[in-house]
Amino acid sequence: MPEFLHFDPYTGTSKYFDWDDSKKEAVITTVQDVQPVLDRAKETANVGGVDSGIKRSFWHYADIPPVVQLELRKKGIDIYSTDKTMIKRMFAEINANYPYCKLTNKNHV
Repeated sequence: MPEFLHFDPYTGTSKYFDWDDSKKEAVITTVQDVQPVLDRAKETANVGGVDSGIKRSFWHYADIPPVVQLELRKKGIDIYSTDKTMIKRMFAEINANYPYCKLTNKNHV
């Protein structure tokens, strides 16, 4: 049974530690209830709440919860990178596999 390690009230993430004796392997699992973030993203997208930012220099495209950031990192995507190739990969990955995080119904390519 996993042992509770830590709860971060700011991000809503919990961390658990587990030891697999057969593999002699430690596993740390991060868990987060992302439903409030996804509900907000869907509502914002449905009303076009951030679409006016398209014409400006900055556009709030998606809310990416920490657990999704970890999944993107496993795929080699750094959401904080300023590298244009990395940014294109990030947008492509969000559009393809994490559209529920988007704050708009539009696509950035």
